[in-house]
Amino acid sequence: MRTGWRQRCHSYLIDVGTGIEIQQIEVTDDLFENRTRVPPFPVTRYFEVEIDESRRNGKKIAVFKSIVPVIAHRKPDWHILKFRIRRGGWTITERLQKKIPGGEVQWIYTDDFNILFLSSGGRHDTDMLVSLITGKLNTITRSILDGNRIPSEFENQMSCRNAFDTMFADGVDGAFRDAVLYREHASAISGELGKNGPQAARTQICSNHGHVVVGAAEAAALNVDLTRIDELNDLSWLNE
Repeated sequence: MRTGWRQRCHSYLIDVGTGIEIQQIEVTDDLFENRTRVPPFPVTRYFEVEIDESRRNGKKIAVFKSIVPVIAHRKPDWHILKFRIRRGGWTITERLQKKIPGGEVQWIYTDDFNILFLSSGGRHDTDMLVSLITGKLNTITRSILDGNRIPSEFENQMSCRNAFDTMFADGVDGAFRDAVLYREHASAISGELGKNGPQAARTQICSNHGHVVVGAAEAAALNVDLTRIDELNDLSWLNE
């Protein structure tokens, strides 16, 4: 379908061969509130992929737009006597993605395809992009059918978030209390103030790492003349 003088929108219906369970998430306007939906989940074997193709500087560039699980069926072929004169077309009867108050219901793997497109460079011809998408879709489908489902990007993010929540459930002290370095410098790391306020706390922190006090004369003597450093004057290594 042409959407502009230099742009077309391609829609592909992909059949993975066997119906698979479509786990879904609710993507809300507040991204930290995204959550998985509870089963039962819909089952389908069909996916609609949308790709925009534009011409820039004489080259065609394909941009991934979306992938949506769908319910689809094919109309019967047209026959005269025993001869098929027209193949039956496909009709999408339902898209397993919908708007909800404050967000949208999506397939749990939707973000995986967005990341696939971006991480692979984002500049492809249409055939290459379709190949990437179908390869990723096949990998996901095989893992589900084999009973060893690969986690989605959303699930990976949730695992990391839950791990950090558990680690810091008792605060910073609880997370690192068993670390030797933290035990030795806990008061400095936690930023506890001394009895005399911030100045005392700063002194306490410095005391853990060592400090030196010098006068003005000693500080002036610390200035270094870079021209007196022999290593900086020796440039013979540039010719090696």
